[in-house]
Amino acid sequence: MTTSFIEVIRSSLSEIDLSEVVSIQPQACTSFTKLIEIYKQDMSVTRSLEDCLAICMATHLAVALEGDPLWIYLVGAPSSGKSTICELIASDEIHTRSLSKFTGLVSGSRQGSHLIPMLQGKCVVIKDGTLLLESSQQQLANVYGELRDIFDGSLNAEYRNGVSASFSNISFGMVIGITERIYSLNMSALGERFLHCRLDTSREVEVDRNSRAIDSIWQSAARTNLEGNEAGDSRSFPKQRAYTAGLLSHLHTRIRNEDILRPGYTEADKLLIQAIGDVIACSRAQAPRVREYGSPSELLYDASPEGSTRVVKQLSRLALCLCYVLGETRITPRIRALLIKVGKDTSYGKQFNIISTVARSKGLNRQSIASLCNIPLETISRRIDDLISLGILTTDSETHRPARGRSVPHLHCSPHVKEAFLKVINENPNRPNPRPKQRP
Repeated sequence: MTTSFIEVIRSSLSEIDLSEVVSIQPQACTSFTKLIEIYKQDMSVTRSLEDCLAICMATHLAVALEGDPLWIYLVGAPSSGKSTICELIASDEIHTRSLSKFTGLVSGSRQGSHLIPMLQGKCVVIKDGTLLLESSQQQLANVYGELRDIFDGSLNAEYRNGVSASFSNISFGMVIGITERIYSLNMSALGERFLHCRLDTSREVEVDRNSRAIDSIWQSAARTNLEGNEAGDSRSFPKQRAYTAGLLSHLHTRIRNEDILRPGYTEADKLLIQAIGDVIACSRAQAPRVREYGSPSELLYDASPEGSTRVVKQLSRLALCLCYVLGETRITPRIRALLIKVGKDTSYGKQFNIISTVARSKGLNRQSIASLCNIPLETISRRIDDLISLGILTTDSETHRPARGRSVPHLHCSPHVKEAFLKVINENPNRPNPRPKQRP
């Protein structure tokens, strides 16, 4: 009798996939515009936040499409709203793996477990990646080495204690919230895989956000869930998270059940993406230098900027996913503007400012560049030497020879660099864009 009773119970049980268990019930949402309207009910929504949200949602969606993964740094000052966006994106728990910290993908410990199997096919959201930058140089090299391998779809690791790890056909997206300290870390010499998206804020936005917070505390304070409040913690915007999960779920379902979108585009759209790729490659290029015995660092050899192919492919995938997020069937001026934003944010820094200043001119000497960029001459001279070594800048001393003394070299951008920077700098996102023919 007891045995038959147990068998009945066993036959009634079904296996549960814990990865499919959700704590947030998605609310139906099929439009990014509707989602922003819901955000505005309880949040201070700026154009920068709206742009960053669209880019992060596109990154989230890219995990469902074949090809190189999209990895994004969401860059902003502390308390700028990075964590809020990350929590909203992580609301779609089926397609997301949310991590509070990140120190590597594989474990060299016999008792440890590898992280990679839990990330496969998901968008990894890390609210605070700044802690990673506190690691030693060796730890950073190990982590980014693992990421470079995984970006190409496989990873093989062997440890001296006999532990090994081997993975293939791995792909996942990444959205990492991080402060501007990330700009002190340049991995271009090893092949950078991350694009950047800056969440800008201002004094007016901060005051408005603080005013809303004060009103919320004084007018709408409620009990905690331990005291019987079933509405959820208002700090995490439960309503907005539910609708964000609904829209992301809707978009993933479209990709799963419908034909993949083939957006309409023009030759100008292709040229813009190529220009953005060139700008990013030049802006984060580094010349190889070595310092010995306290002497000034010396250039080792003339290097070249990274190839733009990887970045161009990432930007093209981002544009396709933005079409899904924004409900478009072609590359629109807004999508072009978002691509330019990512390009400028990824290129952010003094090197971008120097090249942009020279590109806008008909030729400048070092003193003029230092003055226009507000950088000390001694500091900028070394950077200019690097850019000349990389082939990004060229010198022209013959046409600017004074009546007395030495010639004063004037600096110019290489032709393709000048063309790319001017295209990105002068792009007008509101200009008319000829309606392209739909691709077959």
